[in-house]
Amino acid sequence: MLNFHGNAILGAIFDMDGTMFDTERLRFQTLKQASKELIGEEFSDDYLMSCLGLSAKRAQELAEQIYGENVNYADIRKRADEFEIAHVRHHGVPMKSGLVEVLERLRRSGLRMAVATSSKRVIAEEYLINANVYKYFDVVVCGDDVEKGKPDPEIFLLAASRINIDPQHCLMFEDSDNGLKSAHQAGGHTVLFQDLKVPTAEMQDMAEFFYEEMPLFLNELNQHLDPQDMPQPMERFPASHNQHIVGIHGFGAIGGGYVAQIFSHWDGYTRPAKILATTSNALYKESIQAFGKYCIRYHQESYDETIDGIEIIDGHDDDAVIEMYEQSNIVALCLPEQAIEAVSPIIAKALLKRYESNAEPLTLMMILNKVGAKQFVMAHIETALDAITSKDVVQKIIQRNYFVDTVVNRMVSKFTDKALYRQLRIKYHLFQQYQSDRVDDDPVDIEDTTSLNSDQAKFMTNTIADLKENFQPSHVLQSMDLILFHSESDMPLYAEKGSPILEQLRQVITVDDIRQIQTVKNRLWNGVHSIIAWYGVLLGHDTIGIAMGDQRVLALAEQLVDHEVGLGLSHQYPNIVEILPQLKASFLKSCKYAYKDPCTRVGRDPIRKLQLNDRVFGSIQMNVEYGVSTEGLVYGATLALLYAQHAQSAEDEEAQQIKQALEQSPEINAEMLSKLLHHDRSELSISEAQYLDVMQHIAQHLQAAQQDVSAFLGDWQQCMQGIVEG
Repeated sequence: MLNFHGNAILGAIFDMDGTMFDTERLRFQTLKQASKELIGEEFSDDYLMSCLGLSAKRAQELAEQIYGENVNYADIRKRADEFEIAHVRHHGVPMKSGLVEVLERLRRSGLRMAVATSSKRVIAEEYLINANVYKYFDVVVCGDDVEKGKPDPEIFLLAASRINIDPQHCLMFEDSDNGLKSAHQAGGHTVLFQDLKVPTAEMQDMAEFFYEEMPLFLNELNQHLDPQDMPQPMERFPASHNQHIVGIHGFGAIGGGYVAQIFSHWDGYTRPAKILATTSNALYKESIQAFGKYCIRYHQESYDETIDGIEIIDGHDDDAVIEMYEQSNIVALCLPEQAIEAVSPIIAKALLKRYESNAEPLTLMMILNKVGAKQFVMAHIETALDAITSKDVVQKIIQRNYFVDTVVNRMVSKFTDKALYRQLRIKYHLFQQYQSDRVDDDPVDIEDTTSLNSDQAKFMTNTIADLKENFQPSHVLQSMDLILFHSESDMPLYAEKGSPILEQLRQVITVDDIRQIQTVKNRLWNGVHSIIAWYGVLLGHDTIGIAMGDQRVLALAEQLVDHEVGLGLSHQYPNIVEILPQLKASFLKSCKYAYKDPCTRVGRDPIRKLQLNDRVFGSIQMNVEYGVSTEGLVYGATLALLYAQHAQSAEDEEAQQIKQALEQSPEINAEMLSKLLHHDRSELSISEAQYLDVMQHIAQHLQAAQQDVSAFLGDWQQCMQGIVEG
């Protein structure tokens, strides 16, 4: 049962055309096409508007009054049906926005459900099946099931009786004048959705509830339902798909391993019709297209989650990326910070196209792992828009769309190309073995074809045989999983309030002050995570999980989390003191289990991670302000330089810059650097003043040798000076 505005609702009865499906416009088009073909004159819009909700008999009578007694409305309607079905079979049924979400919620509330449509059964069932909503309805009552069409109440009364519900306990959904009269006279709780006709005062009087569009009813319906809890690990995605298309700009570890899962859980009732994702990795693109899906492995639970319904776009194909932005209701921007300037012109072109076509507002989620990501991205997008349109239009575009800062509370890593290559070789070997072992089965016969003619029976036999051959559940391709990412278990995505669509997402927690959450994530997780990675690399450990098994790394991590960064945050944000223990424990546990997360991945780009007010230096400045220890943090910052000195990967350009500068600084005390690298901090026989002096000496030589890192070194020296003065 559903308690809707104090009414005990046991059933829901839906009109079809104009209410569930946006077919009235299509119907007008096909009736005009058919009338032009059969009587040489198109039906007028006024006549067609008058026919909305009428039975075929009443429409015939009205046609005779306007176009003469010789008009055969039945023939015109039959021809229009043919045009309409051909269009639907080719293009699909145009569903009203929010339909599947509404049907899912009503069905899961325990309601019995029916369709009450003036359309013929052959049309109604084709549309319902084509739109994949037939499954929601217990009965379908059509125009050829009743003697009296709308506005007579017969069709709604018959539908209510067939689901054994008293009309007064039914919501009855309509869009037309005659349909509303029918539902009103039947005694149901009438719900009116506006379609082609603007409702008259009389219609609004008959409507107990009126909504200009279905999503407004959906929002109100949500207020009468129990909220969905955060999804649990190994909880399945919703089976039904809504009409939303979502985009992921950057199919990397966070995009494909985390955001795709956030989108797939959606509101707990449905999931998006399609996920579009961009990547420049050809191996990923081709592999996912071949399998039609991929998997995320949650190693703590030894569980693989399958993501399907995803379409991979070549990240170098600007037109395809722009089209993704045009089609999507929401796009998650999951690119590295240094890539934003390059992609901003593409995003700007897409936003301008959306504006010119009057498309719905886009929600653009910034998932950049950066404090102030929204301002950073918007500045680049505004600059790009300024280059292609007027200042006035730029401001309208910025104001129209939702730009949202987020905080990701999860660690995700991707499989290397070599690991993916090994997977593909193994699975291809299995496929070859299957191909060599398979035995062709005999075609499946249809036992009972008494109601089909010979051509239909032959078609059925061949179709089922083909389906059995290619889509049987035991088919080897159905059981092959392509693992692309390692991830932690389900965790929320924090987002700032403002976008209505984000309020629907089950795994999204919207907050008023996103900067506070960003700062906690940036310093407690990101900064300490980087220090663990740098230390791990220097001590010869491959992954974060292995590094945390080293007591030296574990001791440093616990000191940072409990006695330095965590303590500093408790001073800066007293309102989060109660949740800090859980956040700290969750972070340390995640690190201890991160056996698939390479230290080199986490530790890359040391210059970016040692910017002023960010991660490590942000925590140092915070602790100096509140008189909290910075010993572990300063040591951690030093590890970044030592990590760079031993960097092997040419791909980490920032580490290579620092490495080159260090190589040109012969005055640096090699023995002391060696001690810093290979021993626990407590074993260093130097004073804090000597320690800081060495690091400032390194900074001076780095600055002299490599101008490209001067900003980084300026941050370093400023922090060192602050510590000395503090």
